[in-house]
Amino acid sequence: MDYPQSILWQDYYPLSGFTIPNNILLTNSYSVNRNFLTDNTNVQVALTLIPSVVLLLLSPIRAIQLRRATLKVLPNYTGAIKFLLTVSIAALELTALILCLTSNPLPNESSILIQVVLFVATLTLCLLSFLEHGRSVKPSTLLIFYLFASIISEGLVLSFKLVNHGSQASPAVLTAAFSLKLALLIVESKSKRSYLRDPYKDLPVEQTSSDINRAFLVWVGDLVLLGNSKLLTYSDLPGLDDRLKSRGLRMQIEEEWEKTVKSRSQNESSGGGALLWTILKLFRGALLLNIIPRFMMIAFRYSQPIFINTTIRYVTNSDIETEGQDATGYCLILAAFAIYMGIGVSFCIYYQTHNRIKVQSRGAIIGLIHARCLTMRDGVYDDAAAVTHMSSDTDHAENLAWLSQEISAQMVEFFIGVSMLWVQLGWWCLTPVVVVVVLSQIARWAGSRIGESMADWQGAKQKRIALTSSMIDYLKSIKMMGMANTIMSRIQESRMTDLTCQLTLIVNGISILAPVVTLIAYAADAHFRGRGPLDPVTAFTAISTVTLVTTPANTILSLVPQFATSYGCLTRIQGYLLEPSRNDRRILIEPKSRVNDSIENQHISEDVSSGQSMTDRSPAVIIEDVVLRPAITADICLDRISAQLEKGSLNIFYGAVGTGKTTLARAILGDVIPDSGSIFVSTKRIGYCAQKPWLINANIRTMVCGLDDETEIDEKWYETVIHACGLDEDIRQLSGGDLGAAGSRGVTLSGGQRQRVALARVVYSRPEIVILDDVLSALDSKTEAHVAEMLIGPDGIFRRLGTTVILITHASQHLPLADMIIVLANSKIKEQGTWDYFQSSTDSFGQVQTKKASSNYARNAISDKPPVETNAVSFPESESTDLSRRYGDISVYVYYFRCVSIPVLALFISCNITDGIALALTPSILRMWSEAGGSHTWLYMIMYGLSSLLAFTATGSVIWSTIVLIAPKAGEVLHYRLLKTIMRAPLSYFAVTDTGAVLNRFTEDISYVDHTLPYNLMNTFWQFSKLVSQLTLLFITQGLVAIAAPFLFLVLYVLQKLYLYTSRQTRFMDIELRAKVLSNFLDTLEGISHVRAFGWQTHTVNQNIRNLDTSQGAHYAMLSIQQWLTLVLDMLVAGLCVLVVGFAVVFRASTTGGQIGIALYIIHTISNTLTRLLQSWTQLETSLGAISRIKTLEETLQPEDKECECSEPPINWPDRGAIEFKEVIASYNPKTISLNGISINITPGQKVGICGRTGSGKSTLLLSILRLVELDSGSIAIDGIDICTLPRETIRAKIIAIPQDTFVLNDSVRLNVDPSGIASDEKIRAALEKVQLWDIMESRAKNMAVSTEAARVADGEIADGEIASTVSTVTKEVDPLEMPLKASPLSHGQFQLFGLARALLLRDRSSVLILDEATSNVDANTDKLMQRIIKEEFTQHTIMTIAHRLDTIRDADIILVMDKGKVVEFGTPNELLAKGGDKTAIGVSAKIVYV
Repeated sequence: MDYPQSILWQDYYPLSGFTIPNNILLTNSYSVNRNFLTDNTNVQVALTLIPSVVLLLLSPIRAIQLRRATLKVLPNYTGAIKFLLTVSIAALELTALILCLTSNPLPNESSILIQVVLFVATLTLCLLSFLEHGRSVKPSTLLIFYLFASIISEGLVLSFKLVNHGSQASPAVLTAAFSLKLALLIVESKSKRSYLRDPYKDLPVEQTSSDINRAFLVWVGDLVLLGNSKLLTYSDLPGLDDRLKSRGLRMQIEEEWEKTVKSRSQNESSGGGALLWTILKLFRGALLLNIIPRFMMIAFRYSQPIFINTTIRYVTNSDIETEGQDATGYCLILAAFAIYMGIGVSFCIYYQTHNRIKVQSRGAIIGLIHARCLTMRDGVYDDAAAVTHMSSDTDHAENLAWLSQEISAQMVEFFIGVSMLWVQLGWWCLTPVVVVVVLSQIARWAGSRIGESMADWQGAKQKRIALTSSMIDYLKSIKMMGMANTIMSRIQESRMTDLTCQLTLIVNGISILAPVVTLIAYAADAHFRGRGPLDPVTAFTAISTVTLVTTPANTILSLVPQFATSYGCLTRIQGYLLEPSRNDRRILIEPKSRVNDSIENQHISEDVSSGQSMTDRSPAVIIEDVVLRPAITADICLDRISAQLEKGSLNIFYGAVGTGKTTLARAILGDVIPDSGSIFVSTKRIGYCAQKPWLINANIRTMVCGLDDETEIDEKWYETVIHACGLDEDIRQLSGGDLGAAGSRGVTLSGGQRQRVALARVVYSRPEIVILDDVLSALDSKTEAHVAEMLIGPDGIFRRLGTTVILITHASQHLPLADMIIVLANSKIKEQGTWDYFQSSTDSFGQVQTKKASSNYARNAISDKPPVETNAVSFPESESTDLSRRYGDISVYVYYFRCVSIPVLALFISCNITDGIALALTPSILRMWSEAGGSHTWLYMIMYGLSSLLAFTATGSVIWSTIVLIAPKAGEVLHYRLLKTIMRAPLSYFAVTDTGAVLNRFTEDISYVDHTLPYNLMNTFWQFSKLVSQLTLLFITQGLVAIAAPFLFLVLYVLQKLYLYTSRQTRFMDIELRAKVLSNFLDTLEGISHVRAFGWQTHTVNQNIRNLDTSQGAHYAMLSIQQWLTLVLDMLVAGLCVLVVGFAVVFRASTTGGQIGIALYIIHTISNTLTRLLQSWTQLETSLGAISRIKTLEETLQPEDKECECSEPPINWPDRGAIEFKEVIASYNPKTISLNGISINITPGQKVGICGRTGSGKSTLLLSILRLVELDSGSIAIDGIDICTLPRETIRAKIIAIPQDTFVLNDSVRLNVDPSGIASDEKIRAALEKVQLWDIMESRAKNMAVSTEAARVADGEIADGEIASTVSTVTKEVDPLEMPLKASPLSHGQFQLFGLARALLLRDRSSVLILDEATSNVDANTDKLMQRIIKEEFTQHTIMTIAHRLDTIRDADIILVMDKGKVVEFGTPNELLAKGGDKTAIGVSAKIVYV
């Protein structure tokens, strides 16, 4: 959190040292010589010489740099103007030198030396200006510094020479030189963008802006005006300069991190210190330079007491001293301008530099996390935790550099304040220090509790994000199973809110209680010692000086918890970075000869077309005595196996579910490390197509080709691949062709299309080795036959390319094509050999019956394609066109406040009003006390103490009502609304919405709701109540000052309008563009095995850098606009102070010291309050962007439920299971009819098998029962009740469904198998035992316990001698149901068994069971096991099964054959087989028998 966003909102420019009438403020130690500039003093010499000396010292170095640079500007007139101005200045300086040498009497040597130095500096100016103009892309920093410093110093000298009537000739020359230098400064400060050469004219605006432009953020002002004239898009934002771009930052931090890790031991790398040190080293240059503006801030701030003291003395002594007072008055005006302008500019430079460092830190950390995920060992780290590191952890960690420097600076300010308080009160200066120490100890205690709660909150947040991510990934399956409400409740329960109100109250208590305790103690001591009553000078001076102590103390105590939180986030990131790397132990086989890849790829298309074989029978993969386990906690699945695969051969890994086929493939990929043995490969670039296809969020062409530059695509080869994979007809029927977006994970494509796109990617990349993990099981029979012949057939592409193919399958029809068949069983290679060997073998495996598709059938397979089903629908326009993001919407406030109850809101407002009254009452009582002349001292002490206690209590009430009452309630309600909206959204919404964008709502938006928004809300009302009380006090004491109030309010109103229009838009863009970074990271995490196998690391890194730079542009613009607002407000404060001092000087005779003191104090106080109010209000407005996004989504995203679906069925419905379709027509969108006139009647207890090729409407038929697809006409009745009248979630909760993709939540085995939590452990265990998974779970739980204890031994927590007994004790206590399911992943087939176990626990809730390809990923024996369980456990249920395998639906009572959304055949298996005709032959033989 930036300092301006601090929850304290302390006055950042503490006014110290004002007085009350007729009193002198400070001791004479603070006085200054009023005539210090009237003579040629050392100060004047320094002011004159420093700019010239610096220019002369640095110009040779700069000239050499420019001499080597190339010309960067086009011919222009600006250079001629600069030349004329510099020559004129040199001529004037020469004139001044001549006048100096010819004057009478002759000046002293120092004056002559000064003139010589000035003349030489102007000559240098001429040369350097010429070089800078032509060879630099931005105005010269050195020249601007020289001209700016010269103008200030010469302006001061000139003013005093004119005032005191010095030399007659010198002022004229000085005036001319001053004017010309001012003109040159203006010309030199102008940007050169209009006449820069290519490519320099396309550089970012900030990179070509002058230092004055950047110091005053003029370039940001242009953006603010642009945001008020139009609706901003990303192209309107200024580009990032080179130092902010992610690529360079990523390279630098990777290099620094590697050095840091190597130089530190394991113990030294614990916590987050190593990464923090790396970040500080990376930005050490910027941090060191930023010390200069930070100390300038301190100097300007603590010069205010001296300035105010001098001003009051000037006004008070007007009748005593008159000589030299005119010069002093002008000095005071200039000093007011310099001090308050200096505060604003130095503040801006300091924080804008840290804004840049924050952006750089974010880019560097995200780049480091992304780079680490590319080398992370697969399966050892929670992906949800990595997402948390990329989002919220990085958002906190980016502040660490600023926090480190700011805490140090505040400590310096604290000690300076104590020193100044010593001058005022002596030993009583320790009183506020004691208060700070006491309250800091209480804060330390509260902080320890907060640290614990923050750790718990971070853990809960990580769990919530993990569950939410799983929900988004498997939403279709969750809806099918009727688990939406259950999962939604689980996610909502994981919400936690961190309560930091105790620390906030303690920190604010310092500023309230410290002045009270100090003043009362000092007054009591003075009273007992008889030193006289408390007077206004002592009272208000002491309070003002105490502020110099309490303000930095408050800041430190508020920043330390922020530092702890950020450091904790950095610790988690460092833990991720230090996780074990992927240890690729594969050994490359030395080739006998190697053909140049580029030559090979150049002629590859011709070779394929001509049928030329490119095979080489040398080994491609050698497996020697390899021992493998699928996960660290799993048992060994393959024990000492050996095999050799030749180049150009087709190798099939065949075996039952859980025999280690996929594990062996992943070992060849290098993702699974063998316990022992060796794996040799001819290349590490391997084409990989997983059983669950991995698709990035892009179009088909990009996903297949995987190139950054589309011109590199081989069109002929691309078309060959598309045809071979049967995608040409699909692409023709897609609305956008191969350039249309496929959505996250290809959600707009069917399951078969997704698998073929992933397969096409492998074919297009032309690797030497290809691993296909059961990729044909998701295809219908005709498409499968076509793809098999075109790729792995005798004349297939892989054969002609000489590609080594490893096909993992449990189906037998492709075995005759194999050169090598490896049968896995019982952790061994049971047999291996050719098909002929197995056919001649007497083993049972040799009797496998295989039906081989004819070539003619395969060639005609894709000629009869059905219409492509698509879920794409139109949704509301992008939020980028929403004008409310520019103009705001009052309804957003109403929407937020409705999330909390009216009594809570009333209490919050009442607390703020009370706080404002108390803050106004306290100084009023102090004023009465100081003016009482010593009477009623004890009464005033008590009243003063009680008023301060009231202020303290009111402040605590404001904090408590915000953080304890409003924030948790609003956060809970808004999260639930967002979650409910997403869960109730139709499936078509996810077809057009990126997964990362959805997840970003639950990370970034909810983060604003939980943290940023409540504090900004509190500060806005808080500062408003303070403003009202201060204005009331102002009008009572100084009514004339109120004359400026209307003008001030008008300026502030216009300013906030300008600011809000632009800041809202940049905030929206910042939130939305972060989603792209998150989406890219999610894609990388999900497909890391594919990325490494294909060698796409560079492509993935480039994509991450592009998305990150886009996001960083909006983020940096948002931070810069906030800093621009702060600068403008500081300039407004400076103007008010200059105006007050100017009036005091002009009307000196009628102005008293008390009036000027009160005026400066009140105006400064109100100005600070206005500044904080406007900042908090504008930040509240921008934070409400997250609320607006939630509100807009809830209002525009229509839920899938309709108003007419409000009836409730009987409790035991459906008790019979009768299903009737009457003329059902259903579609995903108006353009595509998916079901066309379906009329069937299924009797209770009937077993129905459904078959048909891809796109025939099989899944749509089942989804229509579950109301996941809309019915255009017709009706579906279950047990006589029209389901269109029932709530959809009620229907799904009353039906048992087993989807093809088993959803996996990032949680325990118990929560995954029984999300509703209604089954006992005994029932869960019985279900897992029935599907033969319990033994696997139990074994892995024991292995996990052993691994955990072994790790503790390695860390020294347990002695070696105690390991056996400890592990034995722990393993007895391990509950397999509490084991994280993702920590011990199952195979795809085992997950389908897991899904059946879920259904067993739900068998009593319905009489209808739906199976959607529930056995597609299991072998024949496992299929028989699942069918037997279903037959035994669901005897009385009506069962509807989609399947391709004949054995799966052989025992069905009725079979539906579907084609193009219609039922083309309906009857028993025997009836259909007995019928003749093409449809039956295709529908039954081709679609059922051929599998």
